[in-house]
Amino acid sequence: MSGVDITDRLDEVEQHILAWDFTGARDAVQILLGDPALGDADRLTARRLLAEVLRELGDLTAAYDLAEAVAAQAERIHGPGDPVTVHALAVLAAVRHDYDEWDEAERLYHRVLDSGVEGGGAEPVSRAVRLARANLALLRRDRGDHALALVMLNAAYVVHRREYGADDLDTIRIAAELAALHHAGGDVVAARRLFTLAHAAARARLGVRHPFTRAVEWELAAVEPPMPSAPVSAPPPPSPPPPIDDHAVVAPGHDRDVPVGGEPQVHDQHEGEGPPRTVRFVVPLKAVAVVVVGALVLAGLAIRRAERPDRQGPSTAASVPASAPVPSGTPATSGPAVRDLRLQDRGDTLAVSWTDLRSAAVVALSRAGAPAVVLATVPAGTSSYVVRDVEPGVAYCVVVGPVDETRAMTPTASVCTGTR
Repeated sequence: MSGVDITDRLDEVEQHILAWDFTGARDAVQILLGDPALGDADRLTARRLLAEVLRELGDLTAAYDLAEAVAAQAERIHGPGDPVTVHALAVLAAVRHDYDEWDEAERLYHRVLDSGVEGGGAEPVSRAVRLARANLALLRRDRGDHALALVMLNAAYVVHRREYGADDLDTIRIAAELAALHHAGGDVVAARRLFTLAHAAARARLGVRHPFTRAVEWELAAVEPPMPSAPVSAPPPPSPPPPIDDHAVVAPGHDRDVPVGGEPQVHDQHEGEGPPRTVRFVVPLKAVAVVVVGALVLAGLAIRRAERPDRQGPSTAASVPASAPVPSGTPATSGPAVRDLRLQDRGDTLAVSWTDLRSAAVVALSRAGAPAVVLATVPAGTSSYVVRDVEPGVAYCVVVGPVDETRAMTPTASVCTGTR
């Protein structure tokens, strides 16, 4: 195989990543790595690409080990300041950030940013350095320094938009993160402007049904001013609600004889407490586009990160990142978390149960790979929920996440029916 062929195939993997086709990128790079004619330098690049893709697909355990090995090998062969090493360190920093190893991730981010590669380096390493700048801003947010994070992420957004354009997918997701920071800080006008830009660009690039587009759409709806309504006469008193057992609820706006579906709403299960309320969910960076449980896409719900698998051995430091798993001994968050989520498939109903949750919880459902639809909120202390009138023979996933008004982001847990 010629060097030109190898370069073209590596470029093909990069293009899959830029288009958020991470499954296609994984398949292409694994075929490339299986080629015995692949040289050592190109093999190192391919392994770095695989680590990057595994991270995006949520396989953080494999991504962690591979990124660590690639960074060490690159530094040993090329030296600490070489673009190959800098790019490998940027991937490792993001993986450790995802593992909540804040201190080590911050150290690696600074190594990347201090390398001097960003200004004069070629692509794709310059993009990796610029993304490291955005990720470092998000790390400051995760540490609780929202004011500094806002300044840093705004600067990263301006640079990224100038270099790659407003319709670049990384620019779009940085805009969504920046909008979420503005919203958290109370600047609804700035949040609305950025969410509008991100939503329009996501629709154009990804389509209206993509989970990321839907997630940004829900965020935009949360900051839109309410529409004025025409004056109407006082409505008649509502009829008493039907009794609810085990917090069993049919999806909002649907009869019990109609399968679950429709637009996301969050309904309180307390009787007599007024209309349903909406709970905000923060859009993650790339993870919202690729969180997959089996064949069912759950990223549209986007309550930040799912529960993370344990790693063997001690963690480097306590931390909070931008996409998935956590090392053993350190929980992903100090707030409430759903544990031991179980599902009983009863054909036309799905019964889920969980433990160790002291807060209210949001329950959502994904049907046959569609974006997850929020069904209800259940009060603190609830440990079970029944979804009625699902279609037998159709695969579903149920997602449960805690409601914690003191945190911008909370972890979810999910459980699926599998093939039915």
